[in-house]
Amino acid sequence: MTKHALAEKVARARRKSEKSRVFRILGGRGTAALALGAALSVGGLTDAMSGVHFVVQKDLDSVRVVRQDDSHSEVVANLRDSFAANSLFKLSRVLPDSLVTRRNALFDEAWLPQPQPSVAPPVKRDVFHEEMARINDAIRREFFANAMPYGGIIHEKAVKYDVDPALVAAVVEQESKFHRTARSQVGARGLMQLMPRTGRWLGARDLYDPEQNLDAGVKYIKYLQHRFHGNVKQTIAAYNAGEGNVKRYGGIPPFRETQTYVRRVLHNYAKRNEQLKQFGAARNVDSEATLR
Repeated sequence: MTKHALAEKVARARRKSEKSRVFRILGGRGTAALALGAALSVGGLTDAMSGVHFVVQKDLDSVRVVRQDDSHSEVVANLRDSFAANSLFKLSRVLPDSLVTRRNALFDEAWLPQPQPSVAPPVKRDVFHEEMARINDAIRREFFANAMPYGGIIHEKAVKYDVDPALVAAVVEQESKFHRTARSQVGARGLMQLMPRTGRWLGARDLYDPEQNLDAGVKYIKYLQHRFHGNVKQTIAAYNAGEGNVKRYGGIPPFRETQTYVRRVLHNYAKRNEQLKQFGAARNVDSEATLR
């Protein structure tokens, strides 16, 4: 067969595939995902007989396929296109557990900090310091409950997930101006402007409910803080632009919207901390102790 005839044959096959019902419904990327899944299942069945196992791991913005055997692990596919990635992950569910393990790495308990066993008994504080700590906690609760809408819930959820409530308030102020029914043009909803899919991952079914929205949003901030080792700027940038973009650029992405977003949230954050100091000072409590 000549090169010209071979090229003609390939072109005809491509046109035929593009006319197929599957291609029209799924598009090129979806078809590619199914093809990859089919290759995984066919090749994997052979590998399974040789002690090989596949792990299909879903993260925030990608799906990875890891091939494992007794000696090593190897990433054989890494899909960052959301449609293709979700298609492959769904397809993996029909494969036998003996061949494929599915892991939804997003928002599982592994990223939550685990309490470390103390090597020495905690030092008991004297009555004065115990009382000061109690007063400081009460002042913080009072400040957030009175300084902003839904401040009581913001403080409660921040304490639950060990996140600075001033940071949470700064994000809410920038995202929705504390309007619980806010909705963006792309479909983000509620006080912390969560997308429905993200909300479901975080356990929120009604994103217009302040309790559910704030619980999910603060949990998401905690997740991002864990991913970026407590870096506040990168955490804020990832909340706006996505975890993948921050990792891709090694910091705040060069997007004007994200850079402006980070500046405004940091401004709100500093403002709330200053207000908290003044609130504590007005009640004759040492301002530094108030911030601890």
